[in-house]
Amino acid sequence: MRTFLPAIILPLVFLSWAPEVFGSLKKGECEVCISVLDRFKATLSKEQLGDQKAIEKQFVKFCKPLKLKENRFCYYLGGTADAILFHRAPTIPVSYYATTGILGEMAKPLSWGMPGEKVCEKLKKMDKQICELTYEKQIDFSTVD
Repeated sequence: MRTFLPAIILPLVFLSWAPEVFGSLKKGECEVCISVLDRFKATLSKEQLGDQKAIEKQFVKFCKPLKLKENRFCYYLGGTADAILFHRAPTIPVSYYATTGILGEMAKPLSWGMPGEKVCEKLKKMDKQICELTYEKQIDFSTVD
């Protein structure tokens, strides 16, 4: 009986940890990340899609007009000017920060043709805040009493 109980409980515990360990996204999770990356990817030319440095450079440009949650997503990746300047040491040029860190971790898989959802899964493992960003739910006032 002693070996029977752990034989049942241990697999159940491991199964409950599976989503955290294997990193698959649940429905509705990482909605800002997936939305921004899919829209960004659609703006790139074929030449840019295969070039990590070009993707990083274009992402910084893409992020400039973004507001609210999307701007915060860009900030987390290092794609906004304030993120680059905030983390910058005075003796290191700004261009160094735009091409390293988590911004590069986004650009590299995109350059391989990885879908936005899978890129977001990888980014979530590095910084959980990225997938905590969600859009505000829109209320349809015509259906509300």
